[in-house]
Formats: sequence, C-alpha cells, structure tokens
Amino acid sequence: MKRVKKILAGILAATMITTLFIGCSATNNIVATISSEKVSESLYRIYLWSTQQEFESLTPNIWDMELEGKKTEDIAKERALDSIKVSLAAKQKAKELGVELSSDEKSSIKESAKTFIDKNGEVVKTLNVKQKDVEEFFTYGTLIKRVIEKISESYIPNEEELKAEIESSRATYETVTVKHVLIGNKDEGGANLPEDKAKEAKTLAEDILKKALAGEDMAELAKTYSQDPGSKDSGGEYTFTRGKMVPEFEEAAFTGEVGKVYPKLVETSYGYHIIKVETHTMGDEAQIKKDSESRIKQKFAENELTELSGAMKVEKAEAYNNIHIIRNDAKDAENKDSDTEAKDISTETPAQENKQ
Repeated sequence: MKRVKKILAGILAATMITTLFIGCSATNNIVATISSEKVSESLYRIYLWSTQQEFESLTPNIWDMELEGKKTEDIAKERALDSIKVSLAAKQKAKELGVELSSDEKSSIKESAKTFIDKNGEVVKTLNVKQKDVEEFFTYGTLIKRVIEKISESYIPNEEELKAEIESSRATYETVTVKHVLIGNKDEGGANLPEDKAKEAKTLAEDILKKALAGEDMAELAKTYSQDPGSKDSGGEYTFTRGKMVPEFEEAAFTGEVGKVYPKLVETSYGYHIIKVETHTMGDEAQIKKDSESRIKQKFAENELTELSGAMKVEKAEAYNNIHIIRNDAKDAENKDSDTEAKDISTETPAQENKQ
C-alpha cells in the first residue's frame, strides 16, 4: 500500500524535478511485456528516472550499496517495472469501473507535459522522449488517483477497524504551543562545554527559570537570553505535534500544565530549557473520525491495486538488460553538501529532533 503512494507521489511530483542522469537515448525498443501490454523503452526510462530521484533522495551514495545481495541499480529497475504494473492495473480497473478522464483533466495533462518539456530540456534530450511519452506518464498518475478515489467510494469501514485507526492516529492531532528559553551546553564546534562553563550555563538557566516562575514574560526572556536561533526572535515559540521534538522536551511540553511554566529545568543534548505551555489541544473528534475513515478507504483501494498489479506477468526483453543508471559525480557531491547543510540546520533548532 505504501508502494502505491510512493508511485503516485513520484508521478505527480515529476514536473518539479529538473535534473536527470539515466542512460543513453531511448528508442522505440520494447523493454517488457506486462500482461500483454508492451512497455516502450522511452516510457520505461521516464519511470526509471522517477525511481532514481526517489532512491537518490535517501542517500547520496545509494548506488554503491547492495540490499539483500542485490545491487541497488537492479532494485531500482525492478521498482520502475512495479510502478508501471500499478499504472496498468489502474488502467484495467478504470475500464471495469467506467472511470474516464474528463476533458479538463486531459487538457491539464497536456499542459503539464508541455511545461515539463519546456523546463527540462536536458531530461528530454537525454531520454529522447516526446511529449506523448510524458503525457502518457502523467495520464497514468491521474488515472491512479481517480481509480483509488472510485474504489474508495464503495468501501465502508467496519467499527472495529475505524476504532483502531482513530486510536492509532489520535496522537498526530494532539498539538502544543510552548514558549521556551534555551541555554546551550555545547561550544560552537558542538563539543561539551568545559566544566566551569557548563556550571555557569546551568546557573544562568536556573536564574531564568526563577524569573519565569515569578511571572516574567517568557517571550521577553527568550529574546534576551535564549540561544536557540530557531525560536529566539519569535519569543521562543514552537507549535508541534508528538514525535517532532527530542523526548525530554516533548515530555515536558505535553505533560506540563497549560498557562504555567514547567517547574524544572529540562535538560536535553542541546542544553537547558525553560518551558511554558501556552496551549494544548487534543484535536477535533469529528475531524479525526472523518480523516480516519478516509485513510481506511484509501488503504483498501491501494491494496486492491497492489494485489491486481502483483498478479500481472512480466516478460523482460533484451532491451531491459541494456538500460543502466548513469551516476553523476557532481550530483553526488551536491547531495553530500546538502546533507551536511541539513545537519548544520538541525543543530540550529535545538528543541527539534530529525525523525526522517
């Protein structure tokens, strides 16, 4: 089911991606036959390109790795075929359900394909694809979405699965807003402060906690003392759901009394936090139920497409074996720089923990 979501996301996000590093120019060769449907090399390369973007977003050195004894390139190629299988399953299901794209949807697809070609000259040149190939790619993306919507309409969740979904998702609707002050326990290089400096930091944090407990304005205290660049200028304010902050910070925020300063210093790997809980909401029950029903319906529809595509027979042609992902060292270096930058940014928002 998650796979269908990723396939759909990759297809719909394609217009936003502007770089490509896949193989030689495509021809009209047949790459594979899937349940009597012949897959052209040009269409397959578009799916492989979309899959490559997904893989490279995970780690810059993805193509140096093996998973369960398989090269990641081979896995990516199989994943692209899986994506096409889901697309063909949606096409088959659309015929059964009488789902047809509207004239507006067809016009939007043509416009999206034209925009893609205009903005991605390098992609088009490398793949040697035509607008009709891109249109076919986007058509499948729209068709998957429409078929999932149609199948979803016919499914009614039972009380047991609805209750389970509501309970499993309830925490994602629980939100707190806090104001906080951070006094760091690290130097500029990220190393622990010397013992004397660490003691000074804790003493300062304790003094600020006393000021906050005595009723001084938390926003002003944050602007004056906080060493958290991610919230200092906004008066130390964060609004977040569970799972977004480091555990110690989250625990204090979600258990603290609304309108009051948490009575103790909260120590995390970033330093000492003084926290005041401004609001704590549990989420609207009607909305939680509505969203839960929608998710169950969508999971049911996605599962039906997954099962249908899984039953499809695939026969690979020789052209399939001749297609390879071409790595680009400049792109890999750029990704490494971006990864380093992301880590630097995470240290500049001390309360937040990367849950990716």
